[in-house]
Amino acid sequence: VQVGNNLGVLTSLSRYKMSKPQQNRNGLMSVKFAANAKAKLPMSLVVIFLMLFLLRSSEQNIQIFNDNAVVAVAVAEKVVESKDDIEGESESCLRPRRNRNVEVKSLLRPPFINLGMPKMGSTSLHSYFDCGGYKSIHWKCGKRYCGECIEDAIQAGSSPLSTSKCTKNFGSYAQIDRGPEHLVQVNYLNEIVRGVPNATFILTFRNMTNWYKSMSNFNNMRQRFEEANITGLPRGVGRNVSEFSHFYCEYVKRVREEVAKYPGRHELIEIDIEDPMVGWQMEEAFGTSHTCWGKKNTAKHNDMVISVEELQRRD
Repeated sequence: VQVGNNLGVLTSLSRYKMSKPQQNRNGLMSVKFAANAKAKLPMSLVVIFLMLFLLRSSEQNIQIFNDNAVVAVAVAEKVVESKDDIEGESESCLRPRRNRNVEVKSLLRPPFINLGMPKMGSTSLHSYFDCGGYKSIHWKCGKRYCGECIEDAIQAGSSPLSTSKCTKNFGSYAQIDRGPEHLVQVNYLNEIVRGVPNATFILTFRNMTNWYKSMSNFNNMRQRFEEANITGLPRGVGRNVSEFSHFYCEYVKRVREEVAKYPGRHELIEIDIEDPMVGWQMEEAFGTSHTCWGKKNTAKHNDMVISVEELQRRD
């Protein structure tokens, strides 16, 4: 449209005749077009003007295209980000809070207790802290399962880590549950946060669809979640990505609120295990080299394709 308008102006311009240059009030030379002038505008000047107008038009159009492209990219990125915001949930509850690690680095102290879910990086956390020289345990505490030890201690009215043969004197608890059947970090969240003074808690995140697929392809874990009757995830719920996303979102809110009740006593570190910079974030927070971080327990079948119907199924 812009080029067409410019051509129309040039066509009209070529029909005018030019008088001699005149000097304006500012001493600048100007050209006055007059219909009664004898000389016609030379064709070479028309071509030059045409080229200048086209060049100017092209620059404007390129700028408009670039501006539109920037807007389009921003919109596309927002659309991609919104994929995790299932059924209107706030995206902050499905993503780690940023820049938290730098603020609390000097306050972090063991034990480091992972409050995240199964299939959300617990093996990677265990390997990381073990590489950093901490006495780390994962899933099993001595000869018993950590989840059973913690559950027994709490039900007996004791501190969650009070069972000496099972849970004491570890620097890192990379996984404290025993799968969906003993998801103690969810069912006993208040007791754990209140009962372990000065602990640093870790909350892991990942893309919800990837988490759902990973659980669906690992020891029938997705179905076990559905049948376990977990706090915030009643029996029969957990049949699709949306229901899992809502469950985890509400759990994240509970964790943040519970830890915030004890300022100066606890710290909460939140990480996205799928972030390419997670190793550096861990190093920044805990001081152990980023080279100690690496994805663990990622079986090939975790990349299997699950149909849209399976991801969204309701029955």
